[in-house]
Amino acid sequence: MQIKTVAPLGERVFVKVVEAEQKTQGGILLPSSAQKRPTQGEVVNAGTAKALKKGDKVVYSKYAGTEIELQSEDFVILKEDDVIGLINGDDIATLRPCQDRLLVEMQEAASKTAGGLLLTESSQEKPTIGRVVAVGPGRVEEESTEATPLGVEAGATVLYSKYSGTEFEGAEGKKYIVIREADILALVA
Repeated sequence: MQIKTVAPLGERVFVKVVEAEQKTQGGILLPSSAQKRPTQGEVVNAGTAKALKKGDKVVYSKYAGTEIELQSEDFVILKEDDVIGLINGDDIATLRPCQDRLLVEMQEAASKTAGGLLLTESSQEKPTIGRVVAVGPGRVEEESTEATPLGVEAGATVLYSKYSGTEFEGAEGKKYIVIREADILALVA
């Protein structure tokens, strides 16, 4: 069956996927198996979404949505809740988180043991502490039209659950994670 148009139902959005990187920054061509799966796109149709509109540049989880090819272009249908945030440009540090999400700059993993032994990347403990860079507006409950503000502000240092969120690499190799407020275990100083 040839699909000509798509109109998302409910609080779903129809997103045109950004093309995968086919070259490294140094100009080396990447085979399809080494290309990163894109998780960014532009909203083509916002359905009845509350916080998104046509033309928004969005970032979403790589495991979210249903992929569709339409007129030789890649699209994805997402629940509004699967959209992690809005982004301007290419740097993840400019992400504006959606709903009850936070953008956190991760602390670097220890590269040495207390005794001075160097650790390989695979044996380094995943960091679970970071500095909050940006905070979403809060979750809008079904009975309400206003978002409940988050209890954490930008600049706070937080301890978060080990296997939570979606990780990204930003400019200059900085590592970020987008987590939900419920994934924060404690504020640390």
